Amino acid sequence: MTDNLGPLRQVMSDLSEHGGTADMYERTLRRSRQVQRRRAIATGAAAAAVFALGGTAAFATLHRPDPLLPPAAAPTSVDPQKPTCPSTESLGTLVELPAGWSFASRPVECVETWAAVDVERPNASAIIYLFHYTAGTGWRLQDQGNGWDCKELGLTERASFCTS
Repeated sequence: MTDNLGPLRQVMSDLSEHGGTADMYERTLRRSRQVQRRRAIATGAAAAAVFALGGTAAFATLHRPDPLLPPAAAPTSVDPQKPTCPSTESLGTLVELPAGWSFASRPVECVETWAAVDVERPNASAIIYLFHYTAGTGWRLQDQGNGWDCKELGLTERASFCTS
């Protein structure tokens, strides 16, 4: 077998003269830069969209109306520092007790601007609902539990719902 590569070399030389140089390295670099630019633009657009949505949500949160509060029991005294003790019925309008729970027959105990009422639960010991009076808003449910520290409540008088 004879290797006659002369005609092949001649054809390859003719093709390279007409086609110019095929520089794969430059084309690869150009494509890589193009992909980097597209990714940067896409990332920037996504970040702008996230910030726009976050800003809209923050604006809407700041400007939404206050949640509706349950109606307060109407104050029955003229002196806001010493409100009249509310009835069990008026305090019952401020809370919705779970099924089977009820206010105890014992009357509401009031000390200064605090009122406490016992709540009976089926198959469990009674708990106390603590209400606080504020001028302008009236009586509101403050907490529920078994007792509170009178000093933390700012009470100077002793109350049965206080633990100390």
